Amino acid sequence: MPFSSVVGHSKQISILKSLLSSKRFPSSSLFVGPEGVGKKLIATEVLKLLTENPLNVRILGEEKPGTIEEIREASAWLFTKPSSGKGKGLIIDNADEMRSEAANALLKTLEEPPDYGFIVLIAKNEEAVLPTLRSRCRVFRFGKLSDSNIEYLLEKLGLKPDKRVVKLSNGSVGMAVRLSESQVPELIKEFINLMKSKDKLKGIISFSSNFSKLSREETLLFLNALENLLSQKDTVLRWFEAIQKGREFLKFYGKPQSVVEWILLEVLLKTERESF
Repeated sequence: MPFSSVVGHSKQISILKSLLSSKRFPSSSLFVGPEGVGKKLIATEVLKLLTENPLNVRILGEEKPGTIEEIREASAWLFTKPSSGKGKGLIIDNADEMRSEAANALLKTLEEPPDYGFIVLIAKNEEAVLPTLRSRCRVFRFGKLSDSNIEYLLEKLGLKPDKRVVKLSNGSVGMAVRLSESQVPELIKEFINLMKSKDKLKGIISFSSNFSKLSREETLLFLNALENLLSQKDTVLRWFEAIQKGREFLKFYGKPQSVVEWILLEVLLKTERESF
């Protein structure tokens, strides 16, 4: 049964099914929405139906944005006629993070794809996709999953649907899975206790020491979960800029412990100064 593995997005699935049944699915499309809500899974299901052969579907850019060389190679593959099935499908993940030269290399293929070819771009931030790419695609927008959707998917994966994890995931099952397998929920609990303490500044060193042996990836997961937590408490504006800068520091190889310590000092010292 098509889309049987997809949870949520009933409106979008209905539109996609209608386009597929009427044979009007666009040759170039853009799936946008939060990370970890199933965009790539849905794109894969669509292209399997269109090509009638899962081996004729390729995914590019999962681990990191596609390079100009990878885009050119994938385009050449797409223009080689399939030996079986009805066509070929190319999924380009993280399209909003591609460098301009890689995005420009894709333009020609988007403008004149082979009549048997289909391309789906996947992105979190629609506005970050190069306008010349965006204008050549039909855009399909996907929202967050509900808490009940997240709980159901976690159970299906054999993971305990912890209420804290569900709330911190902010509608992303991908994030919920990573949180379930990490120390982050406990670190968030410690952060909350720190914020409730009378002398927050004194507790910063102790709290940030938790990150001395944590990877950059898990520290980034903590920052994302922290932002989700604070957004639910209407206090994110005070923290948003510091968290964003913290992400940049991690990207350029800042030590996790130092980054977390800097974020806490940046926000809490500023808050203390404003209270005088």
